[in-house]
Amino acid sequence: MEAEDPLSQLKDIHLPEPVTSWPPAPGWWFILLLILIGLVFIYRHAIAALIQRRKLAIALRELDAALEHYNETAAYENKQNQAGLDYLAAINILLKRVVLVLYSDSDAAHLTGRDWLGFLDTEGNSDAFTSGDGAILADGIYRKEFDADAAALHEVVRNWITRAYDRAQVQASPMAGFFKRRKEAAN
Repeated sequence: MEAEDPLSQLKDIHLPEPVTSWPPAPGWWFILLLILIGLVFIYRHAIAALIQRRKLAIALRELDAALEHYNETAAYENKQNQAGLDYLAAINILLKRVVLVLYSDSDAAHLTGRDWLGFLDTEGNSDAFTSGDGAILADGIYRKEFDADAAALHEVVRNWITRAYDRAQVQASPMAGFFKRRKEAAN
């Protein structure tokens, strides 16, 4: 009897099934979840920043329109005083509206006179309202004559509104504050 080769009785090598890419391992699910949470966070803050920029643009557009209306009306010599008084009223109303939007939890919009100017200076980190060009707003609606520099007043109010919206955006979005501080540090 002939000895049969024992290796011939072995079956061929059994290969495992190829590794599939689905379903991913739990670590990949966790990474995907973190990415989605990050995207939602960035999206929410980007939308909030966009809304703040639009509010700022609207306020600045109204401020520019008030100055333009003043310049057009003041071109007539007999209407200069009334145009100036109307300009003061428009600026004061605009500032009150901005304060109502940005500081809705405070009673600052009800302030008048020197208290109002003090609030604007405190929030604007300046003295442009109590001792600068903005001081005319203390009694602006009660004045009989307009004797202020409209362009300087316009610039003071523009700077205050811009700073107020920038500060509100930084407070509302920690990411905006982070990027703003990095930008300032680079300059």
